[in-house]
Amino acid sequence: MYRTGSFIRGESFIYRLDPRLKLAVTVLLSLLIFQVEQPLVFASGIGLFLLAMASGIRLRTIGESIRPVLFFIVLIFLSHLLFSDDKRSMMTIPFLGIAFSSAGLKQGILVVGQFLCLIVGAVLLTMTTAPSQIIAALRYFLKPFKKLRLPVDDVAVMVALALRLMPLLLMEKERIDAARKARGFCLRRQSVAGRMNSFLSLISKMLLGIFRKADDIALAMEARSYRRGGRSSFVELKFSSADYVVLVFLAIFLVIFVALNSHFG
Repeated sequence: MYRTGSFIRGESFIYRLDPRLKLAVTVLLSLLIFQVEQPLVFASGIGLFLLAMASGIRLRTIGESIRPVLFFIVLIFLSHLLFSDDKRSMMTIPFLGIAFSSAGLKQGILVVGQFLCLIVGAVLLTMTTAPSQIIAALRYFLKPFKKLRLPVDDVAVMVALALRLMPLLLMEKERIDAARKARGFCLRRQSVAGRMNSFLSLISKMLLGIFRKADDIALAMEARSYRRGGRSSFVELKFSSADYVVLVFLAIFLVIFVALNSHFG
């Protein structure tokens, strides 16, 4: 079972790309996706899913990465659907009496599409790029900030630890849920107050578990004589011919993308 933030080993084309290129494309996507029109959002989503399939990543794996945030996706969609400022073209759901506008429906679909594009883009980055490569790419892009006395190496390590603790947090939740089920706990039989107490108990146990994992990681780093500051790395950052080809293709695609967005806008 895949857990969000985990790295999956593979040999496809995207795995061999330079991590700096993949990180820059992911950041650029996150900046552009909120500026484009609805048709291009859907086109970007389809392109990301096709890229994932071409990389050997199954749709089921992407679905497992989206599942932890599915509640927030539904909440975002309903907030735009039911609380839109545009009251024109109102429609009512039969038998429920819930009214919504077509503008709110359109905006909800657009925001959910943008959110899904961001998630799939970030998942592709973490799935196809080893944590050590992400650290090396971050250090490269943050290198100019050393002149401002920013601890670049420490920031890169903190980001890597955050990526590492994310799947551990999900594993801790699954472990607690399995222990509860083994003891006959059933959330559906609980009252509203019981469900709230169960949720607070789950959060406290997850935090205790993840703090314990963080303490173990700190002890392991100390046992390996980790020290703050600049460190050597086995990761060699070097653009290949494939990276240059992808870079040229992305530049052409960006020009076409901006032109199409101006046309639809």
